[in-house]
Amino acid sequence: MIGYSTVTQKGQITVPAGIREELGLLPRQKVVIIKQGDSAVVKPVANFYSLRGSIKPKKRPEDFKRMRKNFIDYLARRKKT
Repeated sequence: MIGYSTVTQKGQITVPAGIREELGLLPRQKVVIIKQGDSAVVKPVANFYSLRGSIKPKKRPEDFKRMRKNFIDYLARRKKT
C-alpha cells in the first residue's frame, strides 16, 4: 500500500488512514521511526501489556509475595556490589 502525506513546517506528517488501519495504530500511540538508507520505516511500539502471557509461569498459581520478596532481595544484593 502506498500513501502520501506532506511534512508541515513543524516537521509533522499524517499517516494515511489505510496504513494506520493496517498497522493497527491508535490515536496517541507511540511509534518508532527507523532510518534505513534514504528511507524511513514507521513501526508501532509494543506496549508493556502486549508482553502479557509471553512467559509461562513455572507453576500455578503464582506466588506473587514470594516473587516480590525475591526481587527485593535481588535488588539489595545488586546495590551492595
